[in-house]
Amino acid sequence: MQSGKLANNFYEVLSLHSTNVGFEEIKKAYRCKALQYHPDICHDLNKEESTRRFIELRNAYETLYDPISRQIYDYELSLKKSKENRKMVFNKDVWERQLEGLKRRSCNRMKKKKSVFT
Repeated sequence: MQSGKLANNFYEVLSLHSTNVGFEEIKKAYRCKALQYHPDICHDLNKEESTRRFIELRNAYETLYDPISRQIYDYELSLKKSKENRKMVFNKDVWERQLEGLKRRSCNRMKKKKSVFT
């Protein structure tokens, strides 16, 4: 397993639409994709690109087919998703607080200006 390599989701690499799949589904998806991208068989891509994709498929398969590696990978994937969700919520909260602060200061300035001219 390539620890830390989560740039490409291994489930997506194998065209699996869920993380809740069995080992037979993983094996079937791998075999289908391997035939599609094997460097000796693939004629749609150049040899270098098909080799890169085939290696990526192999890494995905080896990680997801081994129960322990898959458990570690799923945990890392959930941490990555959780971190992304936290960033989005944090940024939205910060933006809303800043906007409220600007509105408050603007209202205070307007009140001060009105009191000076009246």
